[in-house]
Amino acid sequence: MKKIPFKIDRNSRENLPEQLANGFREAILGGYYKPGERLPSFAQMAAELGVSIRTPRDAMKLLVDANLVRSRPRIGCEVLARDERIWKGLVAVAVNSAYEGSYYISVLIGAIRKAMLAAGYAFRSVTVDVGPRGKPDFSHLDAVLAGPLSFVIAIYPDDRLATRILKSGKPALACVDVQSGGGLEIVRFSSVRNLLSIARTIQKAGVRSIVVAEYARMPLLDRLCEKMGIALEYLTIRPREGENYLGSLKKRAMDAVIKRFSKGTALPDLLLFTDDYVAFGGLVGLAKCAVRVPEDLRVITLANVGCEPVFPVPLAQIRIDPRADGAALAAKALARIENRPFNQNLPLPEFVPGRSF
Repeated sequence: MKKIPFKIDRNSRENLPEQLANGFREAILGGYYKPGERLPSFAQMAAELGVSIRTPRDAMKLLVDANLVRSRPRIGCEVLARDERIWKGLVAVAVNSAYEGSYYISVLIGAIRKAMLAAGYAFRSVTVDVGPRGKPDFSHLDAVLAGPLSFVIAIYPDDRLATRILKSGKPALACVDVQSGGGLEIVRFSSVRNLLSIARTIQKAGVRSIVVAEYARMPLLDRLCEKMGIALEYLTIRPREGENYLGSLKKRAMDAVIKRFSKGTALPDLLLFTDDYVAFGGLVGLAKCAVRVPEDLRVITLANVGCEPVFPVPLAQIRIDPRADGAALAAKALARIENRPFNQNLPLPEFVPGRSF
């Protein structure tokens, strides 16, 4: 029996039956499961995905209603033959397993899926597993790239993932922040652009020094602060190799903030978190150091709509909406597929001043 080509995301807003149904829908429409092929049994699904047996039962009802499978007593669920001409093509999203559990990525991909299906394109999400020594397993991605694929959207690709897609010759876009895109055409979500949008507010508040808690240095931010006459200091947060990527980011951010803001150290005017997982850990660190916000220190944090950091006082936030970003990214990919012009930047997020400004 084939390995189920997706995993459950416990951070997703989709309930578990919807996640299973969407995962199998993508696998069927993408050709992983062929017409006439039987899906794993409910017991196998439950064991492999770590859910109760009721979850696959409810998920298969959704697929039966969508005329993708039929349920046969004592045999199981069988993939129905479908006229592939009803689909304009197949679009795949590729992302490294380092981002598993990311709220933003999960909701972003769900919004892309919804937009692509509405536009008449079958959709498939591909996770590239990265082992404890950092070696990626491209076997699933290679199988998808070798098939009848119309377009690839790579989310925050490293150079290895980008190179793999480039070598396939498939048309693609990379959604990046500070990354280069590895040679792929890019759509940019940038923390630097977020800061540019609030530079005037920072200047009016008289901010003269900023500590930035981030996992990648941003040269454009350096130049911006130099132009504004603001002293800039980085707390570079890097996850430990072999640990869960997002969990390690939070732990390392907490440790770095405790070390930087321990008793007796000089406080900057502003602490800027340009990653939400770094913010979750860093805010715990501030609380452990008994640093008061905003009395002792102004704080701005990146925050996803629907998953904002919890703190005793309202924080200044750069609020990003993964659903809106996913819809915008899908629209840009569709424009690229149809050879129409498009803007390479995702919409600027909203700035909420909170108590700090």
